[in-house]
Amino acid sequence: MDRKSRSSRSHEESSEEISLWKQICSSLLKLEGIQKEEETVINSINKIQLSVDIEKGITGLIQQKLKENYKRGIELSSNESKIIQDIIEKLSVLIALRENEQDQKRKKRKLELIDTNSSNNNNSNSSTTSNSSSNNNNNNIHTAEPIHILPKGTTVAAKQPKEKDKNEEWILAVVIQYHADKNKYQVEDVDQDDYGEKQRYMLSPRYVIPVRSSEEARSLPEIPAQKDVLALYPGTTCFYKAIVIAPPSKSKEIKNYRVQFEDDNDEVKYVMPEHVLEMPK
Repeated sequence: MDRKSRSSRSHEESSEEISLWKQICSSLLKLEGIQKEEETVINSINKIQLSVDIEKGITGLIQQKLKENYKRGIELSSNESKIIQDIIEKLSVLIALRENEQDQKRKKRKLELIDTNSSNNNNSNSSTTSNSSSNNNNNNIHTAEPIHILPKGTTVAAKQPKEKDKNEEWILAVVIQYHADKNKYQVEDVDQDDYGEKQRYMLSPRYVIPVRSSEEARSLPEIPAQKDVLALYPGTTCFYKAIVIAPPSKSKEIKNYRVQFEDDNDEVKYVMPEHVLEMPK
């Protein structure tokens, strides 16, 4: 898949990786303790067997000691197997989260945090309402305005104009202003271009999808498996078509969506709930 180089490693993803790594280290310490105890049990069994008098045979006391040691050995072996499996699963998740740093086809550029200003949001809403009323009174040549105007500072997925990008990618952007007279949003790309500038676009509301906060996204009904979605590709600020493999509730450790992107070698990747959107019609 030919993807534009855009960086998007979030603080939340980094925190998840750190948490996972700590859990893995803790499990490895437990595993080391179990293996040491297993060694002690094996040595104990060997000593008991060497102490057996072949002529007298195995006494009741020796049988009891062997039984206890074998039972403990089986318990330790079972626990060892479970811990190893848990470590493998956690490592698989960690590798999936880190894959974005190993992709040499993408440039690595820093994703700047979006600072929303709530006071400006109120001013933007007031201005929008005024412009909307004026526009409706003058003429009716424009298409209907969106039911809910997205305020300034709203994080969105925005589809770039065709003349600006031949692939018409959906990018991570922020709303600058809604122009009621044109029924279009002015949005700014969160990523910088090769000259250190952030591009701005005028887009129809149908090409602007709000991105929920983490709390809002997790409170919404989950998107079921096998559903087509628009998801933020790990390590980028671009959204691409993907299919849900499993929703967050089906993930054991990391409560993110497991998705499979189109034309991505059938690889399964983890994407945070707020970065998985319903596929636009």
